[in-house]
Amino acid sequence: MGRNDGPPTEVPAHAVTVAGFAMDKTEVTNAEYAQFIREANHAPPEQWGSIKAPVGEELLPVSNISYEDAVAFAAWRSKRDGVTYRLPTEEEWEYAARNGDKDNLYPWGNTWQSGHAATAESGVGTAQAVGTYAQGMNRWGVLDLVGNVWEWTSSKASLYKGDTEERLAQQKDWIVIRGGGYASSAKGAFPPGPVSSTIRTWVAPNYKNPFLGFRLVKSVS
Repeated sequence: MGRNDGPPTEVPAHAVTVAGFAMDKTEVTNAEYAQFIREANHAPPEQWGSIKAPVGEELLPVSNISYEDAVAFAAWRSKRDGVTYRLPTEEEWEYAARNGDKDNLYPWGNTWQSGHAATAESGVGTAQAVGTYAQGMNRWGVLDLVGNVWEWTSSKASLYKGDTEERLAQQKDWIVIRGGGYASSAKGAFPPGPVSSTIRTWVAPNYKNPFLGFRLVKSVS
């Protein structure tokens, strides 16, 4: 997990262990979130203007979602399906984004490939329908782990052991987000650094942004 040649929030590289889990193949879409809004009487994202997903945008990843919104969605889907869903830990998220291989910086390998993710290099300028960049999937068929929208995890802000920076006093209860978005760059032109499986930053739990969505996982034995 992490890397030795990245921004301060990503260093150093270190070993972690994750238990079995299954991850959503895509980010949660506007269509599924709209069902949650109707059935749970939850407030819609501000940009929608109604409880219905914008016409033609049903398969876009839902965005402008706070951590609390994502947790509420997980509780609703868990009740609907009779399965316990949750946000992934950042360790689980990075394991999936590395394709289960510590030497991978991307879901498809260790070298950046154009046409594999919705990032600044693709020139799209906005989020894309989930699964548009099928070449970027990992070996389990999980899509859009790099780019498209940033994704909430369940992990609180932390510096990796060995990082000497001291920046967490005011942010200890903030939540780690992962993956980068459609405005992120593999060259690192957009903060907090180059988009890859190791990119990470943290934001307040009530933070909302058009760049930010989520997906869920479930534990498996």
